[in-house]
Amino acid sequence: MKKSVSLFLILFFASTAASFSQDYGLSGVWYHDNKETHINVRDSDHVVFVNENGDRAVGHFTDPWHIKVPKWNVTGSIKEGGNSINWSNNTVWTRYPGGKTHISGRWYHGNRPTWIEVYDNGWKFSITNENGQKSNGEARSSRELYIPSLGITGHVSSDGNKINWSNGTAWTRSPSGSGPLSSPRE
Repeated sequence: MKKSVSLFLILFFASTAASFSQDYGLSGVWYHDNKETHINVRDSDHVVFVNENGDRAVGHFTDPWHIKVPKWNVTGSIKEGGNSINWSNNTVWTRYPGGKTHISGRWYHGNRPTWIEVYDNGWKFSITNENGQKSNGEARSSRELYIPSLGITGHVSSDGNKINWSNGTAWTRSPSGSGPLSSPRE
C-alpha cells in the first residue's frame, strides 16, 4: 500500500510539474501563415487564444501536450518541444514566422524569469531581464540577436531553447538551465 501511494504521489507531482512548465511556456506571440496569433495562459483551464483575424476564444489543456478550444471546435497537439501546435482543422501555429527563430515568451536566467516579446513580423523584439529592466533589439538573422542600447549580441541555439549573450550570460527556456551569470542589463 505504501509503495502504491508513494508511486502515485511521485507520478502526480511529476505530471503537475511538467504540466506547469509546459502550460505557461506557451504564452506569447505565435504565427499562422506568417501572421501573428497570440496565446495567454492564465491557468490550465483558462487559455486565451487570438487568431490571425483577431478572433478570441478561451480554451483549456486536456493534458500538458493537448489543448481544446470549444468555441472554434478544434483541438491542438503541442509538438517540437512547444514550438508548434498542430490543430485538428489542419492548421499549424508556430513560435516563429517562416524562416525566423522563435524567441517569444518566458525565458530564465538561472531560476529567475525573463521575457522576450517579438513584434514587427518577427524582426524586432524587446527583452525584460530578471531585474525588470527593458531593452529593445533586432534580429540580424534567424539565430543572431542584437541589442543596440547594451551593445551585445545573442546567439540562439539550434533547438531554440538557449540564448548565449556576448556579455557571457545565458538565457534558457527552463529555470535550471543556466549558471550563476547575470543577464543582459544596462
